[in-house]
Amino acid sequence: MRHRLLALLALVPLAAAAAPAAPYPPPAAREPAAREQPAPPPPADPATAELAALRALAMVSAGEPDVEALQRAAALRADRASAGAADYGERARWAALVPRLTAEYRHEDQSNRVVGLQSSGEVDYLRLAPSEVFLLRATWDLPSLVAAPGEVAAGAQAQARARRRDEAVRRVTGLFYERRQKRLALLLAPPADPLARAQAEVEIARLGAEIEALAGGRLEGSR
Repeated sequence: MRHRLLALLALVPLAAAAAPAAPYPPPAAREPAAREQPAPPPPADPATAELAALRALAMVSAGEPDVEALQRAAALRADRASAGAADYGERARWAALVPRLTAEYRHEDQSNRVVGLQSSGEVDYLRLAPSEVFLLRATWDLPSLVAAPGEVAAGAQAQARARRRDEAVRRVTGLFYERRQKRLALLLAPPADPLARAQAEVEIARLGAEIEALAGGRLEGSR
């Protein structure tokens, strides 16, 4: 009996060595998996991006006048608001060459009565001497040829007119490019929120209305 127990104890290490080892649990079983980061988008092809940008510019520019036309229209509209002030000094000088005419008419009746004695006898007679005078005078204001009255005020008005024209050109230029940028953003990256998209459309319409007011309706029919 003792010999059998010793034989069994000798076989236990051999059996343990021959038995296959239990597999080690994988990392996913030991700890929670780390959150995977989204892969970055592949870089856009420069040629493709440039082609898309050119197409978008062509779409937002179709049917609209160029900025130079809007600038000319805005400058002309600003000039009309102060028409006549620029050439005031020249017209005032030419006016000094026109004489001022003055007409005068006078009618006079003179009478002399002679009463007395002469060698030939007594005399009593009345002498009438009517007269008529017509005068025509022409005068020139020659100092006005050098400095016309109100020329300083006319120069100030001309400077104010130039400032208004420059301001109108700058304003219509800024509004034009701001509106074009917003149209490009709405075309290439439209907002997903309906309210944001509607607000973008309203802002574009507001900019267009301001451009039309400055340039005299040059954007009509282009939206």
